[in-house]
Amino acid sequence: MTIALYETLFALDSTKVAADTDGVKTALHNNLEKYGAEILVARPWDENGKLAYPIRKQNVTHKKAYFYIIYYKMESTKQADFEGDLRINESLIRQITSRVDPKWAETILDIAKNETGSRFAIKGMADDPSATGEGIISNDPLSRGMGMDGDAPPPPRRSRRMDGPEKPE
Repeated sequence: MTIALYETLFALDSTKVAADTDGVKTALHNNLEKYGAEILVARPWDENGKLAYPIRKQNVTHKKAYFYIIYYKMESTKQADFEGDLRINESLIRQITSRVDPKWAETILDIAKNETGSRFAIKGMADDPSATGEGIISNDPLSRGMGMDGDAPPPPRRSRRMDGPEKPE
């Protein structure tokens, strides 16, 4: 029985959230608590986010969504059942769940609790260029066109036929 920390970002139907914000949020919280989850942080992530592409669900085409993020601890065996229940939630357009690595849990929860404003995770990463990999293509010298010693390019690759020995011409 492994208890894990999860982060779920919900893309909610913005018209349903506008009509009953507390009801939609309460339904998500109740669904989590039904599976024994301990909700640590729950807050809006982006209240009027434009979707990258229109999503059609329940005969409605959505072009924007209300993004809501929840951090919770739950028994890992119950995660699949929880996500199964989400399929019948009419307010939900999409969701993505990530299991948080325990070594990052304290830092991530601190940012989620204390950062003000929307899209807090992206803002935190934007302040630190190393977090986004800005300017880094790869640490692998071979992918940068360098050899193992750092100066000479790697030798050209030769293809081999896998269907048998080469035939003389």
